[in-house]
Amino acid sequence: MTNRRRFERKLGLFFMFLWILVSIFYMTWDGWLFEWRECGYRGPNQQFNLRISDMEYVRNPDGSITYVRTNNLHNLLYICNLVFLLGWVGLFFNLNWAKQGTMAIMGISLGASLAPLYASDHLYILQIVYNLVHFSGVFMGLYLFKNYRFSLLRGLPAIFATWGLYVSSRVILEPWPFWTEPANAYYSLNQINDMPFYFFGLEYGVFVLILLGVNLWIHFMIRRSNNKAWRVIAPVIAYSSLAIMVLALNLTQPPDMSMGTCP
Repeated sequence: MTNRRRFERKLGLFFMFLWILVSIFYMTWDGWLFEWRECGYRGPNQQFNLRISDMEYVRNPDGSITYVRTNNLHNLLYICNLVFLLGWVGLFFNLNWAKQGTMAIMGISLGASLAPLYASDHLYILQIVYNLVHFSGVFMGLYLFKNYRFSLLRGLPAIFATWGLYVSSRVILEPWPFWTEPANAYYSLNQINDMPFYFFGLEYGVFVLILLGVNLWIHFMIRRSNNKAWRVIAPVIAYSSLAIMVLALNLTQPPDMSMGTCP
């Protein structure tokens, strides 16, 4: 059943169509940021096609990987894409569990939008789409924080769903055995921070604990507040502080990739 609140229903419909367009883009656009940095749109992978599983790479004698053909199909299992999905589903169908889930994990999209990138990267079509995904999730999350009471308990399923998505992305997308180090190939959840599969997925539990801690702080800070502005500002402060701390401690792990495809 769709949302009876007209504005929210229209907002959900808008983001639903945007999410569908983004999904089509991920399934059909081959180009990666790394190739674009090296050779611009002249690279052979900077194109649309319907071959959604045409990833091809070779492992060099020194253990490094050279990518010959690429695709972005793995981005459908991108955690920020889950934030985006839950947001429009909650708004359009008026599902409280989806709304609470969006609020609980919105900080991931906020942190991703603050990830260290070269300014020029934001001129690239793939990064522009990433930005759309991040900002859409953040916008819907903050809208929900403003207009609804946040319940950490009801947001727990979404928090743990990110863990399941992380493990699923490894099992489904990486060549077997997916836990080998160095990794068989680059099928990370994003193209900025390649988290190694250290301990069969249990290493992600540290991030879950951090996410729970930040959400607990937000819950106590806004639970009795009727000030809608503060209910928006508090999560922004919390997740921005976390992102700055991660950057200051240099906890991001930018992958070292070689495309080897420039004409």
